[in-house]
Amino acid sequence: MKKLIMLCALLGGCVAIPPEVSEGNEASVIVDWTFSTLGTDGALSVADAHCRKYGKHARYNGKLSEFQLAFDCVK
Repeated sequence: MKKLIMLCALLGGCVAIPPEVSEGNEASVIVDWTFSTLGTDGALSVADAHCRKYGKHARYNGKLSEFQLAFDCVK
């Protein structure tokens, strides 16, 4: 891990790749983090941003596959 941090510092920083919404509506959202460098924390942030469009916040609902997480949009 220290080597990775040093390499990023030397190269001018690492690029963060956010997760993507695969499906979503006002009631729920599925986030795919297959190619994301932000992991499950990034998935929650993306889900929360999606739910905020409807005046709600994301609540974890389960793991659909290795890199897909489901969230409910709740008040």
